[in-house]
Amino acid sequence: MTFLDRAVKLLLPREVQFFDLLERGAACARDSGAAMLALCEAKTPSERDEKLKVLRDVEHAADAVIHETYDELNRTFVTPLDRSDIYALATELEEIVDLNHATAMQLIVHAMQDVPEGAIPLARLIAESTGEVAKAVMLLRTLRRLDEVQQHTKELSRLEHEGDEIFRNRVGALFRTEKNAVLLIQHKEFLEGLERTLDACDHVGTALKTIVIKNA
Repeated sequence: MTFLDRAVKLLLPREVQFFDLLERGAACARDSGAAMLALCEAKTPSERDEKLKVLRDVEHAADAVIHETYDELNRTFVTPLDRSDIYALATELEEIVDLNHATAMQLIVHAMQDVPEGAIPLARLIAESTGEVAKAVMLLRTLRRLDEVQQHTKELSRLEHEGDEIFRNRVGALFRTEKNAVLLIQHKEFLEGLERTLDACDHVGTALKTIVIKNA
């Protein structure tokens, strides 16, 4: 960023509602990650139903945040970050919540009695990753702690790679040992949903890296 760019940003009014909205979106992602872990760890159908309701509620809250963000982008002339960066980050945050919800709904759609082996460690990584996401987004407000944001993005990348290894190993084991074709498909799709959610967390990291580069 040039000196002139910095001067313009300082002189123009700051539209802080965008930071509020991004933080709300990140909080939804974090809450969704925690609920997914609790869902995978649930011991009884009633516990699972309770966590499914939490995931639905968080998904509705995230929908409200993204619509509000788009509305604000459409009517605000000056934004504190590049308009395209706000759009990308907000969209990726909602994607985490949507993927968690869609994966959880497989339990109902496929009438699954339990989550597959490997789901809990992947869900733990999702919970950890969404926690990193929330911490990183909280640091954007002043644009003075971008080095710390960068550290969180590195951790998101590490967690995504760890999840890839767990996913590959578990799916490989499924194809070697599972004789029930229906269960194999159900379990594979559930694990794929968790793996896609971890990818979405890493995509948030990519969006954050773009913001760091532009505002450093």
